[in-house]
Parts: sequence; C-alpha cells; structure tokens
Amino acid sequence: MRRRAKPRGPIFGRAARAARLGAGRVQAYAMAVLLTVVATGFTAVCHELGLGDVEFAWFFVSIALASCYGTAPGVFAGILAGFVTDFVFIPPLFDLQIELDDVLRTLVYVSVSLVIGKLVRARQRAEAEVKDREGVLSYVAHELRTPLGTITSWAELIRRGTIPTERLPHAAEVILRNVKLLARITQDLVDLSRMALGTLSLRREPLDPGQLVSDCVASARETALQKGVVIEEALRPVGPVLADRERLSQVVGNVLNNAIRFTPAGGEVHVRLREEGRRAVLTVTDTGGGIPRHLLPRIFEPGTRHAKSEGFGLGLTIARDIVEHHGGTISAHSAGEGLGASFTIVLPVD
Repeated sequence: MRRRAKPRGPIFGRAARAARLGAGRVQAYAMAVLLTVVATGFTAVCHELGLGDVEFAWFFVSIALASCYGTAPGVFAGILAGFVTDFVFIPPLFDLQIELDDVLRTLVYVSVSLVIGKLVRARQRAEAEVKDREGVLSYVAHELRTPLGTITSWAELIRRGTIPTERLPHAAEVILRNVKLLARITQDLVDLSRMALGTLSLRREPLDPGQLVSDCVASARETALQKGVVIEEALRPVGPVLADRERLSQVVGNVLNNAIRFTPAGGEVHVRLREEGRRAVLTVTDTGGGIPRHLLPRIFEPGTRHAKSEGFGLGLTIARDIVEHHGGTISAHSAGEGLGASFTIVLPVD
C-alpha cells in the first residue's frame, strides 16, 4: 500500500508545533533568551563593521523566531531586545536609566512580536484546516468502500443468477440496508458542509418540546421492540421553545436511536424531559455498553465512532451544531464501558 509522505511545513509552523508538542513554557522562554543572545552577537559584529542600517535587524529576526513558540515568548524576546539595545548599543552604554526613546523602541519590538505571532497562528490554522479537509476526503473515500462493495457484490451475484431463489429476499434486504446507509451518510455530509459554510437554514416556530419528544419516541419504539429494548418516558410539562421542528427532531432521533443501538436486548432507555430555570432539559439515558473513557472527551468530534456504530461518526457532530444554532447545549456522560451512557440536551424556553 502506498503511503503519502507528509509535507513539511514552513519553519514558523514547524517551530511552533515542536514547542507545543515537546518543549514546555520554560524551554520556550529559554529559546527566546538564546535567540536574543545570538541576535546580540550578530548585532555587535555589524556594529563593529559600521553596518548601522542593518545591525538591529537581527533582533527582529530573533523576535520572529521566538514568536513561533507562542505570543508570550515573542513578547518576552521583544522586551529583552529593547533592554539589550538600550544597555549595550545606545549611548550612554550600560546605563539603566529608562527614557522615552527606550520605551518606544521596546514597544516597537513588542508590537512586531504580536503581529508575527498573529500571522503564525493564522498560518497554523490554515494548515490545520487543509489537513482536516484532506483527512475528511480520505476518510470518506475509505468508508464508502464498504457499502458500495457490498451492494456491488450482491448485485453481481443476482445478475449472474448464482443465488438460490430462497436467498433473493436476503440479498434484497442487504442491498436495501446498505443503500439506506449511503443515503444517511450523504445527508450527514450535506448537513456538515452547510454548517461549515454557514448556510444551514432554520425554520423557527414555537414548539411543544413534550410533543416533539413524544413523537420521536413513538417513531423509535418499533425499532426498540424488535431489539427487545424497553423505552420509558417521563415527560413533564415544559414551556414552548422557538426551534426548527425537523432539525430538532433530527437531533432527538439521533440520540434516541444511538441509545437503542448500543443497548442490548433486555436493556432500557429512559427519556426524561423537565424545565429548569427557563430551560428545557431532555435527558436520554441507556443501560447499554457505555462510552470508553478515551472517546468521551471527543465524542462530538467528526469521525469519532464506537466499535458498533455505522456511518461516518457525524451524527453527534451535526446534533451538537444544530443544538448550538438554537442557543442550547448538548453533553454526554458515561461512567465507562458497560455502564451505560447519558446525553443531555438543554434549550432555552421561549
């Protein structure tokens, strides 16, 4: 299998990542001091050679490199540069008396460090976004192979007539299941794209949260019965919320279906709705496999999936964005694998 080599980023990006991943704050400040010392040496050489026009440029270089390790090290390098310039190169030499020119010179150094730090962070964000897009495209291509391959294989067997007649209903069921999976994945990708572009439209209207949740439970009850999972409701009266009915139903349905999917036969899913301080609080708790501790902090990130899940792992990411577009929050809780999970959706009451 061919592996694509990772492109090497520019020096600013590499230096920043090295500082962020390896060295701590002490090392970053130590590097700022080292860079300032090196710049002082080069400046002294230029000063001896009479290159007055460029001698102090070395301090700007040291500030730029120090800013790659963070804003604070860059500012620190700027302050050091101002002090060294005044103490070593500006007459009277080795005079600690601070004058207005010294303050202004230091402010210039610090301003340069802030500007360069901002540019470095912008570059890092752009590189991260490009890397994320490449990762998503690779992920999509990989995940689409499974349902497409299954559909192709069964369709080819049907075309050749090698499947016994009694197996045709099973083949049709497999193809239909994978087509539905592809349709759901496609819709998830469309929703995620709209959210990224800021084009997701919401048709807000006053809604009764209790009725909406009850409708979602009724839609999921047949699936739960087929699996042997019991759904228990406890829906208290809650004031109306201003929301998009279709999108909010999508969120509740996603959380509810996940709970049913990860709960074994004989398990239970508890749906609770209550009002707390002008907020509608919906909690869906299951007695299923729970969420591994290493997945819990990033359960709402794109591509995060449990071993038994299907699709791209975008459902909860989309759910979080929809809830946040409504001015609410969604959170997940689990004591660990085998101990069930609980999702809480909070929305403001109109």
